[in-house]
Amino acid sequence: MKKTNVVVSGIVLIGLAVTAGYLLRKDRVVVKTTGVSHEGGIEVLKAAQLNAGMALKTHLDSPVGKAWKAKDFAQLRAMFGLNKNVQDNISFFQASIYILDVTKPEWKPEEKQSLQGLQDAIAEYMIGKREKPVLGPEAQALSYASKVLLKFSSLPEETIKSLSHFYGVATAEGQRNQKDIVGETLLRLNPLPEKGRKIIRDKITSKQDPYQGVVLIAQMRDAKAAAELWNEVAKNFKSYPQQYRAMIFKQLVIRHQLIKEDLSGHLESLAKNSDDNENAEDAFLVGVRELNFVDKYRSDVQRIANQSRYPETKSMALSLLTISGGAK
Repeated sequence: MKKTNVVVSGIVLIGLAVTAGYLLRKDRVVVKTTGVSHEGGIEVLKAAQLNAGMALKTHLDSPVGKAWKAKDFAQLRAMFGLNKNVQDNISFFQASIYILDVTKPEWKPEEKQSLQGLQDAIAEYMIGKREKPVLGPEAQALSYASKVLLKFSSLPEETIKSLSHFYGVATAEGQRNQKDIVGETLLRLNPLPEKGRKIIRDKITSKQDPYQGVVLIAQMRDAKAAAELWNEVAKNFKSYPQQYRAMIFKQLVIRHQLIKEDLSGHLESLAKNSDDNENAEDAFLVGVRELNFVDKYRSDVQRIANQSRYPETKSMALSLLTISGGAK
């Protein structure tokens, strides 16, 4: 069986630039020797801490930092917008992410209305009409704006409605990236709004690439909604195209404690389909490990350890055999 290549695009790519590697490989721990001495490592750490402290001071001492510190919402709203150039917007949102992440400000009841006005203004900036397609630096600015919104523990209902409405009506080709960034924002809200749930359901029921939906569930912050959606995926597992089942199974079995369905029944077919297929080998071994079925499938694990052409799966198989009693 030939290895299947799967391309994940659109909304998934925007949100996964950093997280995908961890998401898809979270079951593997690789320890590398860097060649840096203990003393050298400490010096590197100290330098990194110094740089981080200087960066924080730079941001806090900037006009953006001073406005956040003073909770000057009118000034903050004046620092970004469609009337600003793209670099000004990038600088504002980038600094805001850093400041909010480090300072974690608490908001008093009397500040709530002004804060919500700022949040709504950021959302309006994100969904505002552009003369040109959102590409390059403009897409980067919107992505940063999304991250600022997600730094808050909650958003006003009207802000969520505005974002949801835009996602529903934005159909022009030039709005694709803008729509994707708005969709990513909705998916990461806690609680998950109904529009976010619909976005994911549309993805996980897709006949073309349901794996995109699975990846999106893993990014969600609403744990309860995510658990419900994981169970929907498990229930519909057999209806998914064969080329995606191994990758989907792997994501399910990593979270088997959330799943009501019996996932062990899928190990047999994965074992049969794992011959010279990296995704299937990987998913099968992760399933055997997570469900503690090494002894039952020892011969298949041994076969992968002996015959696999893929170093990582071969290493995982050998590790499982060693832990459970040794390779034969």
